[in-house]
Amino acid sequence: MSFKKILVPVDFSEFSDKAAEYALFLAEKYRAHITLLHVIALFQEDFDEEEQLKMYEKIIETKEKEREKKLASHKKTVKTRGVEVNSVLLRGISAASSILDYISDKDFDLVVMGTHGHTGFKSLLLGSVTEKVMRESPVPVLTIHKDYNKIEIKEILVPVDLSEYSHITINQGKALAREFNATLEFLHVVEAEAHPEFYNISFEPILKENPNLADHITENMIKATGIPKDKATYAVKEGKVYKEIKKYADNSQIDLIIMGSHGRGELEDFLLGSNSERVLRIATCPVLTVRQGS
Repeated sequence: MSFKKILVPVDFSEFSDKAAEYALFLAEKYRAHITLLHVIALFQEDFDEEEQLKMYEKIIETKEKEREKKLASHKKTVKTRGVEVNSVLLRGISAASSILDYISDKDFDLVVMGTHGHTGFKSLLLGSVTEKVMRESPVPVLTIHKDYNKIEIKEILVPVDLSEYSHITINQGKALAREFNATLEFLHVVEAEAHPEFYNISFEPILKENPNLADHITENMIKATGIPKDKATYAVKEGKVYKEIKKYADNSQIDLIIMGSHGRGELEDFLLGSNSERVLRIATCPVLTVRQGS
């Protein structure tokens, strides 16, 4: 997949500044066009009375003028690097919904967003704007934390769950590895409590209890990727999926993690977040999520 049209939602924070910087790195590589999008979020309760509406209209107009200046500054920075860029300012009740509507109306190949990363019940229950976009976007979404400073792609990690959708993330990883001449690393995490009937759970660690299991899983990963063992790295770990992905990425100095997003799923995913969302929150390197099953 080639990224030719990149959308960068910005809120003029350090988080979106980092996203714009990373999008510029990708745009230079792919000779892509960047669209900077800012949404001024409105609130339904402000429209109850006509007088309130008029007052709010003036406030919004002032905000638009200020943020148009900031968008112009972003554009100027990007243009100095020879990348084509335009900017869009929208009003909407919800920033996430407005971004998703704009993605649906346009023909983008990639969305690049900054993410705060967070913990706590409210964050888990409601999710951030970035997580909502990641979960529902029809195109890949790349997220990056503001503190990440190594903008390069040399080591790519693709967690593989060997589901029917695994080929989507595998193919994306292979395409990026070719483009950036990067090394591919594939990881499968055995999580017993998720599928006890498959792993034949016992009181011993599963990989210790079943010494041939890791080799069997590795063989299946090689079949799924079509890449020989000497041309990529294959690893099998045991534990909580999102924690093992994060640990592996840190230990192996991974530059990019590619995950699959299934969209809205079961109640547990809605309340606690999918593995993709959990990795997005805690990963120290950028995470590219690709919508599966769409």
